Amino acid sequence: MTLIGTLALGRYEVLERRASGTQGELFVGCDIENGNKVAIKFQPPNIFESADDYAELSAELAQEAANGKRLLGVPGIPEVLGTGYHRNRYCIVMEFVDGVLLGDIVPDARPLKDAATTAAIICQLCEILHEVHRRRLVHRDVKPENIMLAPDGRLWLLDFGFAVEPGVPTPWGSGTAGYAPPEQHDANKDGVTPRADIYALGCILLEMTVMHLPYAGADERPTPEYPVLPPNVLPLVPTPFRSLALRMVDRRPENRPDAREVFSTLRPLLLTVGTHPPAKPLDPDPTEPYLYGVPSM
Repeated sequence: MTLIGTLALGRYEVLERRASGTQGELFVGCDIENGNKVAIKFQPPNIFESADDYAELSAELAQEAANGKRLLGVPGIPEVLGTGYHRNRYCIVMEFVDGVLLGDIVPDARPLKDAATTAAIICQLCEILHEVHRRRLVHRDVKPENIMLAPDGRLWLLDFGFAVEPGVPTPWGSGTAGYAPPEQHDANKDGVTPRADIYALGCILLEMTVMHLPYAGADERPTPEYPVLPPNVLPLVPTPFRSLALRMVDRRPENRPDAREVFSTLRPLLLTVGTHPPAKPLDPDPTEPYLYGVPSM
């Protein structure tokens, strides 16, 4: 049964489906009370699941919504506007974020040659993650497909479905191959720390600069026999990022920096008010928030 044209939660008209997957279906909608666009995430339709399994899917989506509400007011995190059931499917209504996914724009531009552009992407994400971690959540699935680049150059971090509190035992592995740190690959009685997100951020940094994910990328789990990068690739990591990137993707969480340290290390590379924009900027340009404003960390 189609959801298009229906009114979710008595207020949000469902207009267009944008994406679908095992965790849910994403629609664009309209708040009929103020005319604003919204994003609506529905749990998938029940085709084969038992009642208990389908209820578990609802609970997982409800936890994602709770994580979002916990982050209310954090710049770069879409606001959760409403939750509930529509046609027996749990849904989350969120602030609509326009733009392009980092995973769609960076592949055509990499390797990124402009240090200020690379630094701006990583630093914006550090500003977001610092607040996420301060509110005692670990995202656990930081990757280009979960990062939106808005027309004004601001980055948004999406999809908190895997987020957990630090130190809470995790009964199974989670995340995305190539970006998940070793401590996320299996059940972990000690849980994870915010350094798990820093590992993923380091993977993005290496992917943008040398087009390689560490430890054989998504093809294998990161194990000790693999070098961080092939010997012929490691020297290609730009000097301003090399030492920091290697620390960020260290196999041992305790050896990785936190978001504030990553930001502080890269801050001298950021463009500032009054300086010239990159000669060949990305479109949208992630350096703009720093060209026209002041970093918050």
